[in-house]
Amino acid sequence: MKTGRAWFLAGVVALVVAGLSIVGCESTQTTDNVITISPASVAVTNDWATLTFTASMTSSNTSLALPLVWSVSDPARGTIRASGGLTAIYEGGNVAGNNTITVRDQGENSGIAVVIH
Repeated sequence: MKTGRAWFLAGVVALVVAGLSIVGCESTQTTDNVITISPASVAVTNDWATLTFTASMTSSNTSLALPLVWSVSDPARGTIRASGGLTAIYEGGNVAGNNTITVRDQGENSGIAVVIH
């Protein structure tokens, strides 16, 4: 009897794990819902440079759910000084390195750009 119960429990565990792995693989976001930031990458040579970034959807069948939320990976290298509509104004700092800019819309779509200081 112990052998039969062990096989039964092993089967139940296997079904639960398989079910969780299938659920975990599902995604509601597709590659059609990615935001593109222009410029995607820019190198600046002077401290405190000011840059303008513009967001757009990669698919013409969908639109951005405003308002957009802009952020940076390292505020010491630069910050988003202003944003509105589809654009953001970035002001660089005086710390060398890469700063990743991320934009998200209200539909949880996102995109990134890189500023190289």
